[in-house]
Amino acid sequence: MSLGETGLLKLVNKLQASCTLLGDTGSGDSADGAAGGVELPSLWEALPSIVVVGGQSSGKSSVLEAVVGHDFLPRGSGIVTRRPLLLQLIQTTSAEEEYGTFLHKKNQKFHDYEQIRREIDAETHRSLGKYSISSDPINLTIRSPSVPNLTLVDLPGLTKVAVEGQPASIVRDIENMARQFIQGKNAIILAVTPANADVATSDALRLAKEVDPAGERTIGVLTKLDIMDRGTDAHLILTNRNATLKHGWIGIVNRSQADIDGKKNLASARRAEMEFFTSHPAYRGLHNVGTPALSKKLSTFLEKTIRDQIPHIQNFVLEGIQALQAELRSLGGPAMASRGEMLHMVLTLCREFDRAYETLLDRGKNGGESILGVFESGLKDSIHKQNFKGIFSLANVATTINEADGYQPHLIAPEMGYRRLIEQGLGLLRAPCERCVDDIHQLLCGMVQRVVGENVPMLNSFRVLKAEVLSASLKTLDKLKEEAKAMVVTMVEMEKSYLTAEFFRNLEATEAAAGGAPAAAAAPAGEAAQSSSTAAGISSDFEEKHLRRIGAHCSAYVKSVVMQMRQTVPKACVYCQVQASRGSLLEALTTKVASAAVDSVSSIHSNKEKDYLARLLEEDESVARRRDACARRLELLNKARDDIAAAL
Repeated sequence: MSLGETGLLKLVNKLQASCTLLGDTGSGDSADGAAGGVELPSLWEALPSIVVVGGQSSGKSSVLEAVVGHDFLPRGSGIVTRRPLLLQLIQTTSAEEEYGTFLHKKNQKFHDYEQIRREIDAETHRSLGKYSISSDPINLTIRSPSVPNLTLVDLPGLTKVAVEGQPASIVRDIENMARQFIQGKNAIILAVTPANADVATSDALRLAKEVDPAGERTIGVLTKLDIMDRGTDAHLILTNRNATLKHGWIGIVNRSQADIDGKKNLASARRAEMEFFTSHPAYRGLHNVGTPALSKKLSTFLEKTIRDQIPHIQNFVLEGIQALQAELRSLGGPAMASRGEMLHMVLTLCREFDRAYETLLDRGKNGGESILGVFESGLKDSIHKQNFKGIFSLANVATTINEADGYQPHLIAPEMGYRRLIEQGLGLLRAPCERCVDDIHQLLCGMVQRVVGENVPMLNSFRVLKAEVLSASLKTLDKLKEEAKAMVVTMVEMEKSYLTAEFFRNLEATEAAAGGAPAAAAAPAGEAAQSSSTAAGISSDFEEKHLRRIGAHCSAYVKSVVMQMRQTVPKACVYCQVQASRGSLLEALTTKVASAAVDSVSSIHSNKEKDYLARLLEEDESVARRRDACARRLELLNKARDDIAAAL
């Protein structure tokens, strides 16, 4: 890499300036496009920046002003900084004008630093009132020949207690905000700690160690060295032998409140600071003291971090571009004006739905395989649960035979009793067959909902069309369900209405070949039921054997029909529901939509049809916001890619 320190810092400053211009402040911007709720790739968060964290009255505001070289931050008692300040410093040539700009007032230049101070204060009060805090940042860019190329984030000061008028949660809220800003791996933590307090109790250091335990990105700043107790100094800390940090400490002397009240300028304050360090026996030989040392340390550390991160930034930009391009394709283009464009879009999405549905039907998980499961297990289990045992019990056989004969006893075989028993058994098949149709219907409805919700992403852009596609599909499936149910019920009634006499002749022949014993026949549910002959009111062994024979014959016949229905009902469901749904779910909708393409003599009718198409393609506001946000972020990443390529 041929870029030097200045070139790297200028590159990152340029990228951060683009971020500011195009609205990427790294503060969680998924709200720009609630569709999907996924945060946009943030270039700001991928770029290194310096986050200043410290307690109230630690002197962190004075540190920032010393780096900038001007008074520009609000001052006062209590919590003065109540929103993060994203401060971008851009070093210009001496020939260029010096000014500041705010993101919320893009077109206004602030040449007076006192005006900048008032605007920070005013913007804070506009959004928060008097006591609240917020993590929504204020973006300030300062262009000056006297500032280093740095980006700093000033956070509200950590506090121990809430003052009157502030919510009790403010202590925790400020700490959580600080944690949010410093936990990113590209955040360089500037932990500001006053030397006149116990460093071991520093909240800034505690938070820094919490998110950066190895100290890889933490720099300590020790302030208020000039007001330590007499006879004490911070030499051990500044030489990194006490409160050790991997990247060490920088010592700073801030202006006193009297200096500030007396309008002592920062140039004079810097001279006084250096006089203090050069004259103090504990600090005069140290090189890590004074505001110039801090600026140099920050620039050097930031340059190294940038150099290390450039490959990752490049990868982030390229991956972000690809992700945004893919999302923009799925979101589709902006609203269409012509009827032809609208018609084409609606029919295209309907065809995409049909293809996605058929793919899921044939090969998709929870699609065709689930249908097969209903046929092979669901129908079988449902039939098995029916009360065939009760129908072919001796008691029911006896009762049915007697009721069928009435006062006329049967002469040879109780044919009417046979028929009634078989009809009772076959009648039990209706519920499982209808249940099979219902189960297939539920599966197909679930597949439709899945396709509408997941497999045709562009439908999410048009909530009315999406609802129409879902409604039309479900109505078609309801119609197909009723047709399938009518068919399987007819199949059951057909079996009940005409019995196959050949079955019984074959059964008798089998019995004769076996020596007259009744042919073994299990009940359709898997077991032929037996009842106590006494309980059934059977008077003799002969009568019991006779009734058992009748029950076995009827059970065997019903079993043969069950085996047949287990094959034909799935065929009916596939024919009437599965195959019939292919390409037909949206016939009613596409027919209605296609009518919009027919030229009408009446302009009123034509406008009405166009209005119908426009309603179908009425875009959800969140989708439009998301598309705009994605487009802006894509513009930013494309620009970043070009800037990086030009600089390297």
